[in-house]
Amino acid sequence: MTLDFPPSLIGLFLFLLGSCVGSFLNVVAWRLLFRGQPVSFGGRSGPLTLSWPPSHCPNCKQGIKPYHNIPMVGWFMLRGRCAHCREPISLRYPLVELAAGLMFLSLYLAYYHTALTQRGFVGLAHGGPTLALHLLYVVVLLAASAIDADWFEIPLVLTNVLMAAALVWCVFGRQPMLPQVSVAGPWGRMALGGALGVVLSLVLLHFKLLPRSFDAEHSPLGAEPPTTKTNGPEGNPMAADLVEGGPPAYLSARRNKLALAAVGVLLLLAAAAWWRFAGLWAAAATLLAAILIFLVAVLPQREQADTVTQIVEQESESPDARREAGKELLFLLVPVTLAIAAALVPLPLPTTEWLDRLAGALLGLEVGGLLVWLTRILGTLAMGRVAMGLGDVHLMAAVGAVVGAKLVVLAFFMAPFFALAWTLVCMLSHRIRVLPYGPWLSMAAIMVLLVGHPILHWYMNVAFGTPVAQRVPAGPVHWPGEPP
Repeated sequence: MTLDFPPSLIGLFLFLLGSCVGSFLNVVAWRLLFRGQPVSFGGRSGPLTLSWPPSHCPNCKQGIKPYHNIPMVGWFMLRGRCAHCREPISLRYPLVELAAGLMFLSLYLAYYHTALTQRGFVGLAHGGPTLALHLLYVVVLLAASAIDADWFEIPLVLTNVLMAAALVWCVFGRQPMLPQVSVAGPWGRMALGGALGVVLSLVLLHFKLLPRSFDAEHSPLGAEPPTTKTNGPEGNPMAADLVEGGPPAYLSARRNKLALAAVGVLLLLAAAAWWRFAGLWAAAATLLAAILIFLVAVLPQREQADTVTQIVEQESESPDARREAGKELLFLLVPVTLAIAAALVPLPLPTTEWLDRLAGALLGLEVGGLLVWLTRILGTLAMGRVAMGLGDVHLMAAVGAVVGAKLVVLAFFMAPFFALAWTLVCMLSHRIRVLPYGPWLSMAAIMVLLVGHPILHWYMNVAFGTPVAQRVPAGPVHWPGEPP
């Protein structure tokens, strides 16, 4: 089935859809970690949910009219202030909505109106499932980034949903840009062996045959040292704002103007890219502009910096951090051993397309998770304090399940460049000493959707003299030397 509607109409629809999703993400980011907490609104008490209490001003408690909740438009209609008490409304709301809308639009334009169209994006049946998965991917990464920026916590429910979706998508037949490796080759066998090893380690952990790091009671893979909790009202002073309705307006009026000016410049640059370059690189420029707008919206500001920094520094301290990292290394030993053994031992596995796609998703999941987990373990062993959160491990595992092993590795190495730029800004402005790493991993993971393969082609030409095979709807991407 082809897309018979005008491209401009489809693009407008997806931009508006993304903006509405961004509006919902503002709610998710501020409420997800606190579901079930007792709150009161309108004379009624009950547990906090994503839908209750309804949208209202945290200062005067007055409900927000439906037409004031229109993404982006509502904030400008109210001039950034409550219609009743005139208290400032955070600029974060419209910026997140704008960023999400631009991301939805840029992916549609890139997939259906650039060179990527030749790789199989020819309608809803061929390419539509990929676009749907990648839009879900963007939504999950935006939500995880916003929550991590506020609370230094990534809810596993988000990453689990994305991992499950990536594995379910394996049944959709021949789709462009979905990971795929042959189970007849070593990479496919490694993926299946590693997955079996993860299951085995979890079983051993459940029966206490493997030690649990930091003696976590609820996480299947370990947890942070139980010192101070940021994911509850009792441990974070900002939680009082949460149960009252939403984030405070961190930016002053002057900073709001600077932020809006920066957003205007980014939009002009994105428009200029379509005029000057068009095609894939223009879509990538639009996606990058959306990423920068999102970062302007969600990254911590000076008012909350000291409190959040102190909490995170306390959480990362543990006198037994190196010993606990050793327990996590022991957990990884089982899947790594089975993955290597499966790669070396030829197994008579059926060569079916769905199994190849499943192996591609599993290989990406394992490589993404392993990269960050080893970084966490080695960093903890070197510094004697927790280096990264396990939420980042789950995040990159989910990313790898969607984009595959090569692109998740590229995203992992792109993320520090995003983080370094913001770190320099923080150093110059004497802002926070601790930064959440989830947003940088997420933004790099979104960016590789459009620039990942061109970068890989360039690298493989330079390093091996042979370009990576073009990704086509039915074919896996092969490393040099791997048989097709």
